[in-house]
Amino acid sequence: MKDHRAFQYYSRLLSFETKQDNFTSLAEIAEVLCTTPRHSRTLLQQLQERGWLSWTPKVGRNQRSILHLRFSLIELQQQLAKRMIEGGQYKKALELINGDQNQFAALLQQTSGATLREGQLHIQLTYQRIFSQLLPHKPLRNSERFLVRQVYACLTSCDETGQIYPQLAHHWHHNEDATVWRFYIRPQLRFHSAKPIDAPLISELFNQLKSLPEYRQELSHLVKTSASHQCVTFELDSPDLGFAGLLSDLRYSIQPPLQLANNQSDSIDGCGPFQVIEQSDKRLRLQAFEHYFSLRSLTDTVTIWQFDQTPSERIQFSRSGQDSSNAPIEHPAHLLKTNDAEANSSQSRIENGCIYLLFNMNSKPHTLSFAQRKYLSKLFSPGLILAQEGLSELLLASEPANSLLPGWTKVQPQEKEQTPLPDRLDIAAYDHQVILDCANALCAKLNQMGIASQVNVYLFSELHQQAEQRVLEEAIVIASLNVDDNLPISVFRWFCSNPILHHGLSNEAKCWLNKQLGDIRQNCDMVSYLNKLESIGTTMQYENWLTPLFHHRQTLRWRGVLQGVTMTDWSWPDFKNVWTDE
Repeated sequence: MKDHRAFQYYSRLLSFETKQDNFTSLAEIAEVLCTTPRHSRTLLQQLQERGWLSWTPKVGRNQRSILHLRFSLIELQQQLAKRMIEGGQYKKALELINGDQNQFAALLQQTSGATLREGQLHIQLTYQRIFSQLLPHKPLRNSERFLVRQVYACLTSCDETGQIYPQLAHHWHHNEDATVWRFYIRPQLRFHSAKPIDAPLISELFNQLKSLPEYRQELSHLVKTSASHQCVTFELDSPDLGFAGLLSDLRYSIQPPLQLANNQSDSIDGCGPFQVIEQSDKRLRLQAFEHYFSLRSLTDTVTIWQFDQTPSERIQFSRSGQDSSNAPIEHPAHLLKTNDAEANSSQSRIENGCIYLLFNMNSKPHTLSFAQRKYLSKLFSPGLILAQEGLSELLLASEPANSLLPGWTKVQPQEKEQTPLPDRLDIAAYDHQVILDCANALCAKLNQMGIASQVNVYLFSELHQQAEQRVLEEAIVIASLNVDDNLPISVFRWFCSNPILHHGLSNEAKCWLNKQLGDIRQNCDMVSYLNKLESIGTTMQYENWLTPLFHHRQTLRWRGVLQGVTMTDWSWPDFKNVWTDE
């Protein structure tokens, strides 16, 4: 008997009291179940085997049998829905709970984790907002950057120390002055759509990327891209010893050139370890790509449900559910217990990057002077923000920042000298909980000082667009420096072409910055980048162009039965390497 049919019979029995002994007869049971006594006996036996009730028949004249119902209707309903969710039967689960979206969201959170079904490993998680489209050439928030890495591959990869490794290109070399680079492409590469990936396609992709405004600065030295057989050649007008590292950045993920113009497409075509089989405002579903050039993912599918809820700094997942769909359902209280074999494990660390305050030296109708920026840099301390009430869990779990990266030299602001400030200082921010907490705290402080201020909240993409179009007028911007697994080049790229940073800098400051970055390109290999970039970041802080505020604390929790769980640079678990020995 299927679960939904058994549930209907059980619900009829709820005319009896639950969680206590009911003295009754088989004839009375048959009347309630609307069937014969003989069939009722069979049904009671089947429901008892499921663990939903106990039936103790009594024999003899005037003897009453004992019926004990173990669950209320709502408890059984939730447990059946959980089992359906763990089995990937989301539609049936939603139907069982009568389409209650709030209850469905709660059940999804309770069942988040890794489930083994028919020998395949499935991961299910919930997330607190809807993901934007996974297009690597568009501005992306942190979680989308992680997902892009799962869906796409690059010509090369780069680790946090600056070491370069092959991906879609198996070898590369450059001429003596590093102005001509050749990358040799692996044979028989395919997109998720099965379309071939070859050198001419990659050459066309980079020719189109160069024409996009957001790539103009970092590809300003690229003169020509060409292809012959399985080789792509890049010709530069100035040396770039780290060019192979630049191509490891997720913005240079290999995608069909047609996808650059088709920004509203429902289908995403990548070449990474997972392919997108569904992306909607309800969920994102990824499936392992069988023809990935490297090792096939150990996880078969990933489903991420998206809900509007309070963000948490912790991502949690576990080994959930039973491998057998006919296993008895435990009492709900038992589901909260964890035995020694399934002890919780966790990883926690301070992320690279930070939330920072940028002084907009192109704000209207006036810009802040050096003395005013110096005064505000000292005044707007992390301690001032943490003293506010009603801060989010995310902010309370963050660490005050003294530099752009946690490992860089701590820059202590100079002693503040009270300086007259403009009558109004507005603040720009995007819709991220920690950033909004910071912006609101600083706005409140300005108002206490008698300075008019308001926080203008943009969508992430809108803030980038305003900066690119140079129409961002607020005197102060609160934003984030997000870096990826290719730490040296992602930090370099932020300095080189982040539109928010560049819109805030004066023309003189931008000329200085571009000269410093050009010197690094021409004279340094990738392993030397971070040391040189640290000096640039320190100078920018001393000049009070920007002020770091907080480093985010990342936490990942899971059940101990899972193997191979590691936290990535974006705080998400490394899906492709998770496995279970059960």
